Amino acid sequence: MYDILIIGAGPAGIALAAEARAVGHEPSSVLILEKGTAHNWAIRQFYPAHKKTTANYKGHVAQCEGLLCITDMSKDETIRFFDEVIASYDIDILYGIEAYGIEQKEGQEGRYFHVETSKGIFDAHVLTIAIGVLGRPNKPKEYRLPPSLKDRLMFDITTRRIENEDVLIVGGGDTASEYVQHLFQQTNRVALSYRQQEFTRLNGANLATLMAMEGRGEVLILRGSNIIEVQDDGGRPRSIFKEEQYRARTFDSIVYALGGTTPVNFLRTLGIAFEGGMPKIDKTGETNVPGLFLIGDLTVSKTGGSIITAFNSAARAIKRIDKLMRAEQLSH
Repeated sequence: MYDILIIGAGPAGIALAAEARAVGHEPSSVLILEKGTAHNWAIRQFYPAHKKTTANYKGHVAQCEGLLCITDMSKDETIRFFDEVIASYDIDILYGIEAYGIEQKEGQEGRYFHVETSKGIFDAHVLTIAIGVLGRPNKPKEYRLPPSLKDRLMFDITTRRIENEDVLIVGGGDTASEYVQHLFQQTNRVALSYRQQEFTRLNGANLATLMAMEGRGEVLILRGSNIIEVQDDGGRPRSIFKEEQYRARTFDSIVYALGGTTPVNFLRTLGIAFEGGMPKIDKTGETNVPGLFLIGDLTVSKTGGSIITAFNSAARAIKRIDKLMRAEQLSH
C-alpha cells in the first residue's frame, strides 16, 4: 500500500513526489506511474532541441510557491533539471505503464484507491492524476462513425468496464496490444484489426505476448485489414472490411487505439464532477472524491498551463495530502 500514487511523470507529478519526500514520506511510499518510456514525455516529443521551455507559458505568469522552481531553459537543460530532481529526492517511477481502471475501496486502514494497470495492481491511500491537457483521440478518417453507436465505439478502455463481450480493437501499436491483453483478462472475446501484415511498432514484450496469445487462440488477428464502414446493426457496430477475405462482422464494441488521449473519459469514470467542461477541484487540487487530486495542466485550462503553475499545484496539493495522511493515521 502506497501513501501516494501519482499518474503522470511530467513537471507536476515529479514536483509532487519531491514535495512528498521533503515532508517525510519514504521513497518506498510514493510511486509515479508513467505511460511513456521516459519522464516529461511531452517535452521530449514535441519540443525541438533548440526551443526554449518557458517557465511561464501562454501568459500564465506565476511566482514559485513550493520546493521546485526554474527559469527559462533549453529543452536539454529542462530534462537535466528533472533528472537531478528525481535523483536528489530518490523518486521512484515506473515507465511504460497505463492505468485502465480505478476503484475506491474500504479496508482495515480506511479508504484506499485500487488501481488496475497494464502491469498489475497498485493500492494507495491518496491518488493524484498529473496527466496532460484534455485532448482528443485520433479517429478514423476513411469513414464516418454512426452517432447512434457512440456508447459502443470507444477510444480507450476506461470509458466503461467491458466484460464478456465480442470486442474488436483497431490499431497496431503497444496500446492496441495492451488493450488486447487486458480485455482478454476481462473475459472478452477479442479480435485485432491491423492494416499491416507485420507488427513493426510493438516493443519486444508486447509483441511476444500478442503472438503467444494468438497461438493459444486467445485473440483473432486480422492482418492487413482495412475497415471501410461501420454500420449500426441493432445497436451493435458491424464492421465492413475492404478485403474480401474478411467478411463483415458484428461486435458488441469497437475500441480504436489510434493515438491521442481522452483523459476526460478517464476522469469521469472516477466519479469526478465537471463544470464548464473542466473537472471541479478546490484550491488544493482535491476533487469531489476524497483523497483524489488533480494537479498540473488539468487545474489550469483546456489549453494547459506552465511548468511553474504545475510546480505550484503540487505545492498546494501536498499541504492537503499531508493533513489527510495525518488524520488517517490518528483515526487508526
